[in-house]
Order: sequence, then structure tokens, then C-alpha cells
Amino acid sequence: MRVQPFVPYLTGVCLAATALLALELHQGERPTAGEPAAQVPPPSRAVAGARSAAPAAEPQRFRTDADLPAGPPVPQRGAGTWRVVPGTFGTTGTPYSVEVEDGVVPPRGDAPFAAVVDHALAHPRGWRSAGHAFRRVDASGSPQLRIRLTSQDTARALCGFELPYDTSCRIGSSVYLSAARWLRGAHAFTGNLRGYRTYAVNHEVGHFLGHGHETCPVDGAPAPVMMQQTFSTANDELAAITSGTDQGVAITPDGRTCAPNPWPAR
Repeated sequence: MRVQPFVPYLTGVCLAATALLALELHQGERPTAGEPAAQVPPPSRAVAGARSAAPAAEPQRFRTDADLPAGPPVPQRGAGTWRVVPGTFGTTGTPYSVEVEDGVVPPRGDAPFAAVVDHALAHPRGWRSAGHAFRRVDASGSPQLRIRLTSQDTARALCGFELPYDTSCRIGSSVYLSAARWLRGAHAFTGNLRGYRTYAVNHEVGHFLGHGHETCPVDGAPAPVMMQQTFSTANDELAAITSGTDQGVAITPDGRTCAPNPWPAR
């Protein structure tokens, strides 16, 4: 999820499908308030046409911490358009909207998803600790950042599937949070789904702010929020999982393992 501000970027697991990005980044048009900044074809077509979409049959491999944990059914397909969750939050800072892909129905509705996003962006240990403020707008506002809960297939088509793991990503001014991860989390955060969700928001917003990936600096320390904790908090395993891909950072298998951490301020 290496960031190149406001252009598509390749980060191993956050690879943007070129055909889909053209809709958002190359048209040169800004949608009216409340309309999605990008539309993708129905995922059944989008995934089939994406450069790094999942192969028809994956080779057998051993389980790693990067695999999606077991859990409830996940929204596999969406419409490729997003609805804005009504409501505002905060009064100053970068305006953002909270959106849910049409066809995705969170178990408790859209509002709890928005509440987690609001909490993550307003918390003193969040990006506020680095001097960044955010305020939420809805269909009547003009967001500079869109945070979108996205079906499994759409997330894979947009974020890429070079590595065979569900992930989220930031493309331009939009953050795409995989609903599969939102509902099941990651092995590093076992037993702390709320913590993982907070991490996912802060990690992808960190890319929006211009931050790249990091590794575990000290054995036993809290993991940097820009570490790919969705995959692992151990440098050895992260290096093995991402071998042969460009993550924007040199990952040295040095035996260091950090504790999961959802916050920019450790």
C-alpha cells in the first residue's frame, strides 16, 4: 500500500486495476455531492477483467496469518457504486464521507460502520496526534476523502490480487475497506475485531496522508500503524508472504515480532 499521492499506486497487495482506476482518476471530472467518485462494473465482470484478479484455481498452499480468518459469511458481490451514509461529525479539518457499496448490507446497518470510522479519525491516538484533523460530511457536502466499505469481489478487483489474500487499499482520494476483512478481521488481531477495524481505517488513511509501509522496529514493541498487520506483525512472516512483490519498503527477516496496534501514536 505504498502511496503516491493522488495517483494509482502498486503496493503488492494494494494493486489498483488499471481499467477500473481510469474511471476515477483519468476522467478529470468530479462528481456532484453525494455521487460516487468512481463506478466499477458489477464485480463478476470487474474481477474477470482485472489485471491481477484471482486465478480460476489457486495452487494449494499452507495457511499463513495473512489468510482470512473463519467467521460469518461475507458480502461477495456489490454493484460497483456507493451510497453515502447520512450524518456529519466534527467541525474542522479535511472533509470525508463514509460510504457503503450498493448491494453490501452490514449486519447492523450502515451507521455502526460510520461510527467506527468517526471514532478512528477523531481519537487522540489517531492521526490527530500527528496534527491531522477530519470532519465528516454527507450527501450535502464536498468530501476530499471517501471511506468506502466494499464487497469482497470489488475490493479484489480494485486493490489487486497478486497476493492471494483479502486486503483493503487507498486509490487516489478514496479508501476501499474490504467487507471480508471488516467482518472477519485478521489473525494478528484475533479476539479484537474492533481494534482491527480501527487499524484498517488508520492504515489506509495513512496512505492518503502520504505515509508508506513500515516494518517491526523492535521485538515486542507495538507495531507501527503503517506495518501490514493484516498479513502479519512478524517481519519474518511478512517477508515470506510478500516475497517477490514491491511493498515500498525493504522487509528484512530479522526475527522481530511486534504487538498488534491500531493507532498512529504508540
